[in-house]
Amino acid sequence: MSDRNSTHCAFQSARAVASGLALAVIAIAASVTVQSRTAPAIESAQKAFKNVQVLKDIPADDLVPTMQFVSGSLGVECDFCHVRDAFEKDDKEPKRTARQMMRMELAINGRNFDATRAVTCYTCHRGQTKPVSIPSTQKEADTAAKDSYFSEAEMAGHPAPPAGLPAASDIVAKYVTALGGQTAIENISTRLEKGTVSFGSGPPLAVERITKSPAKQIFTVHLPAGESSTAFDGRTGWLSFPGAPVREMHHTDFPGARLDADLHLPVDLTRLYTTMESIQPVKMGSSEAILVFARNPGQPPLELYFDRNSGLLFRELRFAETPLGLIPTQIDFSDYADFDGVKVPRRLMIAGPGRRLEIQFEDIKQNLPVDDAVFVHH
Repeated sequence: MSDRNSTHCAFQSARAVASGLALAVIAIAASVTVQSRTAPAIESAQKAFKNVQVLKDIPADDLVPTMQFVSGSLGVECDFCHVRDAFEKDDKEPKRTARQMMRMELAINGRNFDATRAVTCYTCHRGQTKPVSIPSTQKEADTAAKDSYFSEAEMAGHPAPPAGLPAASDIVAKYVTALGGQTAIENISTRLEKGTVSFGSGPPLAVERITKSPAKQIFTVHLPAGESSTAFDGRTGWLSFPGAPVREMHHTDFPGARLDADLHLPVDLTRLYTTMESIQPVKMGSSEAILVFARNPGQPPLELYFDRNSGLLFRELRFAETPLGLIPTQIDFSDYADFDGVKVPRRLMIAGPGRRLEIQFEDIKQNLPVDDAVFVHH
């Protein structure tokens, strides 16, 4: 990796919020992804970075998200493999080992699975630096180690839903009604939210999110050292962090950013996705949810968990695609309250590989004027 990414680790706290909520780096808006991947003259990782030996031919913009997938699979940070501020150096043994493992993974999938990602870093590592090779004798450990996600092959299939499960179209329609109805949702043009974020340790930090239709959003965390912001203007975005240069958002972040910034998403779901499928009932605490897959061709599904009784959205699970595997982000929604005739979740629990955070919004205002300049970095 080149010097241009030596500041990447400094952005981890900011990205933990950005990837989980405001402008999630993990999502499924196929129209954006396809445009990014088919744009002419895409620079390769080998040309853009120093000393790339295995992932030479992937788009340069895919390299950092791919490293994030490796980081999440092993439960480590950048400096486990890399020399800080000199990412291109080969001084550390784990970096050399990682190259061997990447070659092995690609070879296994190529020889045995028609080059699909049946085997990834996470298949063996499960969030640990050393691969898991001995079965656990503890039931709790066995349960924790069991992968809770569908495999990519299962995601690509179209299983028949159990008898008696409502059609996905009816579930989404019930969701829209539970929120206040299509007209009320579409009447919201801006939303300004203020609250706190907790990262599991340390005091809560003040946050604010400003969203404007169509698909503009900025999310700001007030850190002790200054403000950290993540912004999306409907086409592209940027991230800032105290003491580090502003950087552009990776193209893999765009789909999630567009979903998070869509104030009318409940109404837009059937337009954004070519198919919606009811998959199965899921027990969530004392309630039962219904899992719906929202699909676009060639993309992993957006998984939506709806409360079977209230119709409200319990959980959203989405995946950012990298050449080595999928990065999941899970967002749990609760504490819904009515604002201008529309129910809005005030509490969000966001989880991704190696990070978990909680956001509580206390002050929510809608349909106030918002200048587009708010979403542009100056």
